[in-house]
Amino acid sequence: MDSARNWAPATLVLLCLGCLSGGRTSVPGVTVEFEVRAGAENQPSIVARWPDRRPQLPPGELLAVRLPGQPPLLGVFKSTDRSVTFTPSFPLLAGLRHEAAVLPDGPSVFYTPPSPASAAPRLAAIHPATDALPANHLKFYLRFTEPMEQGAIARHFKLLDANGRAVPEPFRDTELWSDDSRRLTLWFHPGRQKTGVNLNLDLGPVLIVGGRYTLVVDGGWKSQTGRPLGASIKKTFRALAADRVQPNPSRWQVDAPSAGTRQALRVRFNEPLDWALLQTQLAVTGIAGQVMVADAGRAWNFTPDAPWPRGRHELVVGWELEDLAGNNLKSLFEVDLTKPTPRGRAVPARISFTVN
Repeated sequence: MDSARNWAPATLVLLCLGCLSGGRTSVPGVTVEFEVRAGAENQPSIVARWPDRRPQLPPGELLAVRLPGQPPLLGVFKSTDRSVTFTPSFPLLAGLRHEAAVLPDGPSVFYTPPSPASAAPRLAAIHPATDALPANHLKFYLRFTEPMEQGAIARHFKLLDANGRAVPEPFRDTELWSDDSRRLTLWFHPGRQKTGVNLNLDLGPVLIVGGRYTLVVDGGWKSQTGRPLGASIKKTFRALAADRVQPNPSRWQVDAPSAGTRQALRVRFNEPLDWALLQTQLAVTGIAGQVMVADAGRAWNFTPDAPWPRGRHELVVGWELEDLAGNNLKSLFEVDLTKPTPRGRAVPARISFTVN
């Protein structure tokens, strides 16, 4: 289908330079309009047309698109003998009036992109999913259904104690986002969770053994399209004794699948492990497949893309794999320098299993 047929002038509010006519200025001579592809109201192209030949100036000196009173938007210009077309580098902001003006004093038109008709963003999951965390717990992963606004996000979070009082300064003031801006790593401040360092001595640990807490994510937090989450989201949990033991693959249970099937290899852990690292730090040598973390981080399922071949196989575990307190296969997160501490090597662990 000819894509040009899907374009139609948007409904515009025009500066009083002429009458309304089909979404464009009716000033004799040059016209300017927003052209909006169906379903893409926030990403239009803006076109200025001249009746004969356009002035021989760079396109950026002939057409500007901006929020009123602001510098021109960034984007790409294309020109012909009679027209200049501007495509913004980023979607226009919903609900804000944008001006397209022919320079220096030609016609202008205004366009207000509508708010998206799609559903509001959601916080799809908070990991770890368990409601019992070690008192030296380090981080949460928040997964959203669409990219979220970034910058100064600390205002969107609170940690409340059992009496509903806010725990002071519990979070690390660092934004760690996935490449698609849909997953945030939210850290408790390591300086408070690590015994004997300044913040731990001055403010105390974030969590007290036996305490009950509620992580609150503010419902006013907006996605990058400007829509808020809505109601605030809460995760309530209790604090267990601190975890100061490294993960030990020798304590895991491996349930091998049957040969000739695509049954999942299931690995059961003796404790919840880091949800994000479980996606990357375990692999079956020579076998491609899909990973699913289950049972609130206590199990790892691997489904092969093709049926299992009979024989001996190997599960490789990266040494970076952590538990909820940041202990990995190589070392503990918190080390008492006054005592001899055994340290592992930065090498993967290997677990053999047989498929019959």
